[in-house]
Amino acid sequence: MAETRPDLEYAPQPSIFERWAGRFLQQHNRRRATPRQARRHHELKGIERAFYASVAWAIVAGIVSGGIIGGMEWYMRQGMLDGMQDMSLMEQLPYWTGFFAVAGVVSALEIAFLYWNALRGVATTSRLAGAPLHDSPLAELTLLGLSRAALEFPSPRHRIYGIDPYACLSRWRLITMSVMYRLKVGVTSFLLRVFLRRVLGRVALRGLLPLVTGPLYAAWNAIITWRIMIKAREQALGPFAIEAMITRLSQDPLSERAQRVSLHAVGALIMANQDAHPNHVYLLSRLLDAFHHQEHEIDVDWPGQRFALSRLERAEKHRVLELLIAATVFAGRCKGKRKRFLEELFEACNMAYPHEKVRTWRRQFMNGQTFGSAEANSK
Repeated sequence: MAETRPDLEYAPQPSIFERWAGRFLQQHNRRRATPRQARRHHELKGIERAFYASVAWAIVAGIVSGGIIGGMEWYMRQGMLDGMQDMSLMEQLPYWTGFFAVAGVVSALEIAFLYWNALRGVATTSRLAGAPLHDSPLAELTLLGLSRAALEFPSPRHRIYGIDPYACLSRWRLITMSVMYRLKVGVTSFLLRVFLRRVLGRVALRGLLPLVTGPLYAAWNAIITWRIMIKAREQALGPFAIEAMITRLSQDPLSERAQRVSLHAVGALIMANQDAHPNHVYLLSRLLDAFHHQEHEIDVDWPGQRFALSRLERAEKHRVLELLIAATVFAGRCKGKRKRFLEELFEACNMAYPHEKVRTWRRQFMNGQTFGSAEANSK
């Protein structure tokens, strides 16, 4: 194990909401050790069912809440519509008070259900994926990552093993991202309802509000829940894939120079990703352990180590690049800054970027298989 606990590197001070969510997940997943075998067919099917069930229930919640709020809008206007255009703001106050009170209560109940629905889906996913959630710092790291995913919390804003994930991110963008995260579920859902009421309340289709708002709320809920469940699947399957990779590195160790390049490359990837993904924290912790690294902080010197990568022997160069491909797909589909970083790696080594291999490894990872396994390739 690295000198510092990976769970404390990731989130040294979990909030009361994270602790509560963590207890919920642990109650539904008693696993204490990382599985040694790839996920079986019925387990993958179970993960898919949990995924679609969570999204479906989120859609139902949106339809119901949208129907109630839209129906209330229509009903309340029926008795006031004739004189409402000529009413002053003070005269309209009882109407607005009633609308916002009911809309606020309905939205609050829906949001509470969405959180419970997400936690239930994440718990089922973690159990079927074999993610350990008990009795070790690495399990605590996985638990924290899953809890934050279910609650739609962003990754903590601090250094990970001396690496600042946000070093390349301007302060104003960091503040904007933080605000947007807080608006995603609760505030945005409520503001969406108010916005739609204001817009649709002025058109000729006012009487169709219950039919229009329900599908729109449902679509918003589906997008949020879809994102949560994708993150949960990545984080729940991460420990198995990472441990399998570390086992191969232990059996066939890299040279000291290649190890150093690998650590700095993973650190540079975290900075390029501009996020402290739990799988990256897990991977870095295990690499520090496997390489018997004496220091638990990495002062990333990527320009120098990028040159060192290009000077490695061809076989080791391939192995380091494959490690970075795996590290990239652990954190999501290979696109944006992650893809550009990976392309630069291959360019530095005068190699063609392996588009198909990256896509295949991402698919294998999300199917709970080891990279390059025959079973994964047969699916």
